[in-house]
Amino acid sequence: MRVSLVTSLSLAMIGGGMLASTQLASASASGGVDFYDVTTVFVGEDGYGGGGTDVEYYGTSSGIQGWAVATTACNEGNIVAPWYGGTTDVPVIAQQFYRYKDGRFEQIGMSWLKHSFCAVSEPGCGSCQSTGCNTLGVGCADTYWADLNANIDAPRSEINATTGEYSYPFSIAPSGPSTIRARVQLLPADIDPSQNSGAQYWIEGQYVEPGESIWDVQNNNASSRSVRFTSTTNCQGLSPTAFRVPAVTRWADVDSNATVVEVFTDETGQGGEGVVAGLLHFGHSATDNGNGNYHYEYLIHNQTSHRSVGSFSIPVPDCVSISNVEVRMPQYHSGETVENTPWTWAHSGGTLTFSTPAHTGGNNNTGPAIRWGTMANVRFDADASPVETYGSLGLWRSGPGDASNAVALKAPDCEDNPCPADLNGDGTVNVDDLLAVVAEYGTPGGDVNGDGIGDVDDILIVLAAFGTDC
Repeated sequence: MRVSLVTSLSLAMIGGGMLASTQLASASASGGVDFYDVTTVFVGEDGYGGGGTDVEYYGTSSGIQGWAVATTACNEGNIVAPWYGGTTDVPVIAQQFYRYKDGRFEQIGMSWLKHSFCAVSEPGCGSCQSTGCNTLGVGCADTYWADLNANIDAPRSEINATTGEYSYPFSIAPSGPSTIRARVQLLPADIDPSQNSGAQYWIEGQYVEPGESIWDVQNNNASSRSVRFTSTTNCQGLSPTAFRVPAVTRWADVDSNATVVEVFTDETGQGGEGVVAGLLHFGHSATDNGNGNYHYEYLIHNQTSHRSVGSFSIPVPDCVSISNVEVRMPQYHSGETVENTPWTWAHSGGTLTFSTPAHTGGNNNTGPAIRWGTMANVRFDADASPVETYGSLGLWRSGPGDASNAVALKAPDCEDNPCPADLNGDGTVNVDDLLAVVAEYGTPGGDVNGDGIGDVDDILIVLAAFGTDC
């Protein structure tokens, strides 16, 4: 909500992207179905909120800074979008900050959520059909200045970002010093120009609108913008908002070693009916350290999956020695119930696995899974060069479809191991390898011949090599 207008100049800043994205939304709601589609079109854009980049610093408490950014939404559907303040029929707004530095792309800060309360239907997204405060009109925009997005009270743990469903009032309220309470929290060391030479930064806004999954338009609501910090208290925009471009995808733009892909999950639909899609992003890179070791970098970003990610497995033969293992998880704050407990990891049986305890009724709002709107990093060094293979993202909550998603990645393998049939890397093709390929039949985990899937051909290869020492 704001009182000034989104100008035609602002619309020009996103150019033809608006038309293309409208066509995408219309295609999703095929067959002439009426639908609404609330997307983020601007994040901290210049000229909003009284001039300058609308990214606001609110002060520091105990070495932690409080920040907020402005966000502008647009309804690209052909019916009004509900915006009933004080109810469950209104969107929530998330804010995230990211940094790329020395080959690492990390989420360095996140907010609680703005439980929005009124839409001022403004021009700027097309031919605005203005409506009252309780709906966002077709082709209309609505902006929440940074000062509005700094006054927030909705916990992420109570929102189903796939369907947009939640209960209201919320069961908890934010706590802590007023300067940083529930706002994006940043560490000065992460943004100090003198300590971050060559670093690049992005801000991101994400709307979660109830009901959009009915028309399969729930996964297009995050947009990002490149910014820079001129000091630890000032942030300036560097480029227009990249419409419908989540910040995580920028890793591949700025690092030639990196790959980032979309991963879609099967989720329970609105009201517990049907199956809809959640969206993850998975990224990886491998670089030569120049000392006989290689560095492996992975990221897992959850944009909308309510099931969340609870484990990550990589095929790493036992003949590979790994070191400098690090798991970097999102840091919840201000009384949010999600714990900041580190994930554990284990390397055995030819697999390197990172995980947190599985979902139960007891840890539903506390378990440190990779939940929506957050990103985690996994990294390590290994004494073996990378090969193309497949890993697995294990989903934390149960649900329809598969319990995990296969992802292509680079992982270390022993250069002197001539036996692809030795799946567990113990140096012998034996019954353990046969059991492994049978157990993983139909998945990338059972692949021996490199075609990406375990099948009868792989079983035959293991049987032919049975008893071979590698």
